[in-house]
Amino acid sequence: MSDSEAKLHLSLKEGVFEISGPEHFVSQQIENFKEIILETLQNRRIKSDIVNVGMVPPDPQGTKLPPLDQQNLITKYFPRVLHIQEKDVKIIKKMPGANNSKKTINTALAYLWGKKSIGIEEVSFQEIRDLCEQQGCLDTKNFAAHMKGAREYIIVDGKKGSTAKTCKLTLPGMERAEEILEGLNGE
Repeated sequence: MSDSEAKLHLSLKEGVFEISGPEHFVSQQIENFKEIILETLQNRRIKSDIVNVGMVPPDPQGTKLPPLDQQNLITKYFPRVLHIQEKDVKIIKKMPGANNSKKTINTALAYLWGKKSIGIEEVSFQEIRDLCEQQGCLDTKNFAAHMKGAREYIIVDGKKGSTAKTCKLTLPGMERAEEILEGLNGE
């Protein structure tokens, strides 16, 4: 019994993954790489969906980009963690952390990520403080120190003791926030 020739050509925008040979051999290889192929296709679909719902790549000239619409990445991919309504972001799940300091930082990261994703870059220090109180992780005496201790993830602008302080995410902060949100959304 002879196997007919078969071929699998997977492009993903010319990254190309090609298998050819006898049909039986190609079938075995597809089975061997099935998980990787499906995961790659799934990741590609998610990225495509993000673009389709309004995510705009960074503008090299630095002009203001339009914010995402309501049906964006958050409501589509983190519905178990964040609820977005117009410009309002609500965390609907308890933030993880071994202590109040870690819970405070995780709460701030998730919230800042949600706000940034709808076009709001900076959030008032007080807003995050209130959110931490709602999450049950506010350490009133050490809140500012916790936030300052997260310099890698969060930029705090404003003078010491000022009520006009603001917070925004760094690039590593965005990545860490996404890790937290993905983990909580999958639970």
